[in-house]
Amino acid sequence: MTESKPNIGRRAAIKTGVTLATASSISGAKPTQAEERAITAPDSITAAKGEAFASASDSNPLEAKIMAFTTVSPDVDASIAFYRDIIGMTLLSDESLPIGFSTAPGIGNGGRRHALLTMPESAFAQTVRILEAPPGADAIRPRPDSSPNDPGLLVLEGGTRDPAESYHALASAGMQMISPPRYYYFRNTMWGTDVDSMSYAPFGPGGEQMFITASIRSDQKLVRSVGIHNGFGSSSITTLDQRPVNAFFEEAFGLKRTSQMECYQDNVCELVGSPPGTYFLWGNVGVGVGIEVWEIKAESGTVYPCSLDKTGLAMLTMRVNDLAKCRALCADAGIKPVGEGAMPNPTNERPDGFTLRGAVGELYEVVQA
Repeated sequence: MTESKPNIGRRAAIKTGVTLATASSISGAKPTQAEERAITAPDSITAAKGEAFASASDSNPLEAKIMAFTTVSPDVDASIAFYRDIIGMTLLSDESLPIGFSTAPGIGNGGRRHALLTMPESAFAQTVRILEAPPGADAIRPRPDSSPNDPGLLVLEGGTRDPAESYHALASAGMQMISPPRYYYFRNTMWGTDVDSMSYAPFGPGGEQMFITASIRSDQKLVRSVGIHNGFGSSSITTLDQRPVNAFFEEAFGLKRTSQMECYQDNVCELVGSPPGTYFLWGNVGVGVGIEVWEIKAESGTVYPCSLDKTGLAMLTMRVNDLAKCRALCADAGIKPVGEGAMPNPTNERPDGFTLRGAVGELYEVVQA
């Protein structure tokens, strides 16, 4: 199945429409195949336009940031124990979700168990929300069928002071892994620092995939762990075409791409579970948001849309500095919310908000900062 692109393509459609406005199309005749494929070759000095990476100052006007990761688990007790006892998070609340807080896809009629955990003594780690799965719930990303080559919301990313220590802790607890820790290196001139790391990809009790990473260089400007782990602060979206994903983030949140790197390392393929030889581009949208976009160079994949009645990593909660302005941006772009209201979070028991579906089926709960 090829990649679907809901709520996107407005800018691309306009550009395509202009390109196809040839003499035949203006006159009402259907463009020929040759006209549809035609590339205008200028024979004189011509102005050209392109897209550049945004600076830090104008890449994130709404100060958007991930503030919570929602995982749907068939065993809430096991999930709480994992994040509390192994990752080192603190349980803030564990209660039934009241009716009417949210109409996000798959939320149901209320009464589901709902737990919130945070990372103590960390300004970087965000909340993990555990939502009880309905009986017999299917997985969002079925295993072993799905891989990073399939577009959608992939992982929650965290850190550790030592990958061997972290891997041993999770392996001893019986957590499923894709591979042992793998080393990788990227030179990122846009960030002004090299990425020199070791990571591995475990799964939580709800089937949610994670990346847990350790910085190798002592001078690297990345989060340092006080304990074994430092919690989770970012996420990755995979796609076969980054343009509609970038367009969604810019149109819905005003976010612009700030970096891009390439990856062709087989040890990274082993780390994430991609076929050997997989090549992809990856980089960030906005500064301080916590979202990476990966463009996988593959001919086809399967989109697995997120829903709160399926297990695994199901939704990201995004805080913005102006919720009304975010709504207005979405309305101007023709992006319609797929849910109203929001679930409780550590700073607000009854937040105002709404839910959006992204370009490759991912869910975003948007709340006021």
